[in-house]
Amino acid sequence: MKSYLIILYLILCILIFLTPAQLIYEQRHKFFSRGYINQYESLHTAYLSSQYVKKENPGIIPDETFKAFVGGYLYKGGNPILVTHDQPPLGRYIIALSIFLFDNVHTNIIFLLLLSIGGIFLIAKSILKNTLLSLIPVAIFINEPLFLSKLAYSPLLEPIRLPFIVLALYFFIKGVSTENSLKWFVLTAIMLGVVISTRFFVVGAMLVLAMFLYFFVKKQIDKKVIIFTLSLHLALVVLLLSYVRTIQDGYTIWQIFGVQKYILSYHNSKFVLPFSFWDLILFNRWHTWWGDRSISSDYQWVIAWPISTILTALLGIFALMKKVKLTSAELVIILWVLLYSLTLSSGYTSTRYFLPLVPFLYILATAFLARCIRIFKLKKGSPFMI
Repeated sequence: MKSYLIILYLILCILIFLTPAQLIYEQRHKFFSRGYINQYESLHTAYLSSQYVKKENPGIIPDETFKAFVGGYLYKGGNPILVTHDQPPLGRYIIALSIFLFDNVHTNIIFLLLLSIGGIFLIAKSILKNTLLSLIPVAIFINEPLFLSKLAYSPLLEPIRLPFIVLALYFFIKGVSTENSLKWFVLTAIMLGVVISTRFFVVGAMLVLAMFLYFFVKKQIDKKVIIFTLSLHLALVVLLLSYVRTIQDGYTIWQIFGVQKYILSYHNSKFVLPFSFWDLILFNRWHTWWGDRSISSDYQWVIAWPISTILTALLGIFALMKKVKLTSAELVIILWVLLYSLTLSSGYTSTRYFLPLVPFLYILATAFLARCIRIFKLKKGSPFMI
C-alpha cells in the first residue's frame, strides 16, 4: 500500500475515534460510575411531581431524566403502559438492561453508538466498494454535534433505535444481494421489530415500504419477495414480546395493538408545520410549534447537511435521467432517504429526528462525488455516464 494511503487511513481513524473518546473520558464518571439504584427514589419523586403526572404547576424534567426513571421502573418489574403511553417500551427496557449490567443508565449508549457506526461503515462499504472512501462519511458523521450530543445527553430513544435501523437496512441489502436470502431477511425482520418496539412505528413502516419499493423498482417479483414478506411476521413477534409484562397483567394481544393505535393518535398532534423540515436541513431555520411558532436556529446544524442533501438529490435526478445506474445497495438507501424525508416533511420536526437520515446522505453524497471524479479520469469524448 502506498505511503500516502496509509497516512490517509490513519488520519481518518484518528478523526473517527479521537473526539468521541475524549468526550467519554471527560464524562467518565457519568458513563462508568455505579449507583443508579440508590438514585431511583429521587427520580421517582421527580417524576411524580413532573409534567408527566401533574397538570397544574408541575416540575419540568428533561426527557433524559424521565427515561432514566422509566428504565428503573421497568427494571423493578413495572408495567410499561402505565408510564410509557407515548412510545412502545423496548427502548426503555434497553435502558433497564444497562441498569442491570452496569447499575448505570448511560453506559449502554456507548456500545449502541459504536454498533451504529459499525453498521454505517458496512453500508458505506457496500455502496462505495472502497474502505478508505467508506471511512469519510463515518468520520464526518461521528464528529458533528448531532452525533456527539447523543453521548452528552442520554439516555434518549433516538440513538437507542439508530443501530437497529442501520442494521435492518444492511441485512436487507445483504438479502437482496445474495442467493441465500432467508437468514438475512429473518435478521432484517428482527431488526424491524426492534425499531417498531422502541419508538413510534411509522419509521418501521417507512423502512418496510422502502424495501418493498426496491422490489417494485427492480421488477423483482420472485421467491425473495415471498421470503421477505413471510419473515415480516417476526417483527410483530418482537413487538408483542416487548409487552410481555403488560400481557402478564391481563391485557390481551388485541389490546396491545390497540395501544399502538393510541400511540398513532397521540402523535397526530405533531402533523403541523408541513415541509418545515426542508427549511431546517437546508437553511438552519427551525420552526417551533409552540407559542408564537417562532423560527430559530439549531446549534447542531452543519453546512454538510445542505451540501449532502443537494448531492444526494443530484444522484437521484441523474438516476431518473438514466445517466446513473444505481447499485442494489444505493437503490435501497436512496429509497429510504426519500421516504424518511417525506415522513419528516409531513409535520413538525427537529434535528433530534435526523439521526436515521444524515449518515446516509453523507454516504450517497460521497458516492456521487466518487462518480464525478471518475468522469474527469475518462478520456475526452467519452459519453456522459456517471
